Amino acid sequence: MREVLVFGDKNFKIRIPEDARLTFGPFSPPPRGNQRGMGEWSDGAKAGTLRVYGKTQKDVLAVFSGVRGFRDLSVGYAEEVAREEGATVWKDDEKGYVREEKRSLKREWVEGEVKALLPGAKRRRR
Repeated sequence: MREVLVFGDKNFKIRIPEDARLTFGPFSPPPRGNQRGMGEWSDGAKAGTLRVYGKTQKDVLAVFSGVRGFRDLSVGYAEEVAREEGATVWKDDEKGYVREEKRSLKREWVEGEVKALLPGAKRRRR
């Protein structure tokens, strides 16, 4: 059995036979209302459909919609993660205002499964 991690509306894992075939693409073209102009689709309309087939194209084992990506867990994965710590100390009294900032930034590669962001959370870009 192969194990596949699927990303989309929900993140989940599936176990499929070794000889199963995967395809990924649109379920059907997104509705016209999701078009932004000049032939571009909105981000929500770009989600695809992951199909799992057995030995033949007629042997459909599963269909998952709302999928943004997938990977076989036998494929190694590492993500660069930045860890940042900081503090700001300030003092304001009759002698004046003083502000001191301390900050440390460390980057490292983390292998294995990286936890997904919670729904609605935004990842900061650097």
